[in-house]
Amino acid sequence: MNYDAVAVGKNDLAAGLSFLQDQAARAKFAWLSANLVSKSDLRPLFPASLIRQVGSLSVGVIGLTGHDGSIRFGENEDAVLIPWQKALPDIVANLAARCDLLILLSNNVMNENQAIAESFPDIHIIIQSTPRSGNIVPQLKNKSLIAQTGKQGKYLGWMSIDWQKSKTWGRLGATKELATKKLELDGINGRMSRIERREKKENLPANNSYQALLASRDRLLSEIIFLENELHDLKESGQTPSTYENHFIPLEVNLPDQPEVKKIVETAKLSVNQAGRSQADQSATSPALPELQLEKLVFTGWKGCAACHSPQTTFWEKTAHASAYQTLSEEEQQFNLDCLPCHVTAEYKDIKISNDASVLLALPVQLQQVGCELCHGPGKKHTATQDPADIARIPEISICIRCHTSERDEEFTYDNDIERIACPASQRQ
Repeated sequence: MNYDAVAVGKNDLAAGLSFLQDQAARAKFAWLSANLVSKSDLRPLFPASLIRQVGSLSVGVIGLTGHDGSIRFGENEDAVLIPWQKALPDIVANLAARCDLLILLSNNVMNENQAIAESFPDIHIIIQSTPRSGNIVPQLKNKSLIAQTGKQGKYLGWMSIDWQKSKTWGRLGATKELATKKLELDGINGRMSRIERREKKENLPANNSYQALLASRDRLLSEIIFLENELHDLKESGQTPSTYENHFIPLEVNLPDQPEVKKIVETAKLSVNQAGRSQADQSATSPALPELQLEKLVFTGWKGCAACHSPQTTFWEKTAHASAYQTLSEEEQQFNLDCLPCHVTAEYKDIKISNDASVLLALPVQLQQVGCELCHGPGKKHTATQDPADIARIPEISICIRCHTSERDEEFTYDNDIERIACPASQRQ
C-alpha cells in the first residue's frame, strides 16, 4: 500500500522519539505532526503539513497528534505536545490560501475533532484514528466531513470525492439522481435490443411492450438532458456542492500471520524490551535515580494488605491481575515502558511513584503486578490508621479504563467486570 502521509500517533512513539525519527527518515512517505514540537524552542519535530497536486487540485494535508495526556516523554527527550488550539491557526490559514482541498489527519477523539471542525471551517475533511471507535459513517460538522475506519486493519475504507469550486459539501442530489436515471436507461435499452432481435422491424409498432419501453426511454432521455444542463449551469457558476461516496470493506481477521511479517514484529518487540533492559541497568547504577525502598513509598505492596485482608488476598491471587507482570516476563516485554504502566502498581488517579517512567523498571517485587492499591488507592495511611475512609472501596470506571481501553480489551464492560473481580466482603468481629 502507498501513502502520501501518516500522522504521528501514540503507538508510533511507543519505542521512543528517536526510534520513530529514525524510521521516519527511512520511510517513503511523510510523517506529519503540527503539535509535536521541541520543548526547548517549540520547533516542529516532524513536518506539520504537505501539499499534493491531484489532477487540477492542490490538496493540503495536516497531521495532528492526539493531546490527551497519555503520551509521556523521557526527561532526556526534547519533546512536548502542544494543544491544537495553539498549533493549527497559522498552518490552516496558510494552507487555506494555497489549497483547493484541506485534509486533517487527527489522533484526537471525536468530540475534539468536532471542536476543531467548528473552529476551522477551512478544513474540509478530518480523517480520525481514534482507537475507541470503529467504523464511522462520515458525518458533517460545520463545513468538515469527519470519517474513520475501524482499528487494527479489520476494515478498509474508501471514499470517492467529487470536489467542486464551491468548496462546500452537499447531498448527492441531482448527481445521484442523474446516475440512477442513466442506469435505468441502460436497462431499457437492453430490453429493447432483445425485442428488436426477436421481432421484425415492421412488427415493432404493434408490440405493446416495445412501445411502452420506447415511451419510457424518451421520458428518461428528456429528464437526463434536463439534469445534465442543471449540473452544467451549477458547475459553471461555481455553486455545485461537493459530493462523496463512502464504503467499508471488512477483512478476514482469522488468517494466519505472514511468517516474514511476524518475524519482523517479534524482533522489534524484543529490541524494544532489550532497550528497556539496558535503561534499567543504567538506572540501577545512576546516582540520579534514588533507590526505590518500599517503606519510603505511598504504596505498601500487596503483602501489606494481606496482613489484615487474607480472604481478599487469596481471591486476588487467583485473578489475572495478580499475574499481570508475569505475563510480560513470559512475553519478554517486562522492560517495555509502553506496557509496564498497566502491569505494575505505581499509579492511582493523580498519584504516581514518579513522573519519570524509567522508575517502573526498578520497582520492588511487591509492586510488580496489578495489586490491591492500583484499584483502591495507596495503602500506607490506611495500613497505619485502619480507617476505611483512607481507602477506596470500589474502583471508579476512570481507574479501569486507563488500561482496559477498547484497543487492548474489546470485551471490557465496567458494570459486568467490576462484579467479576470483586473481592469477598470483609468479616469484622
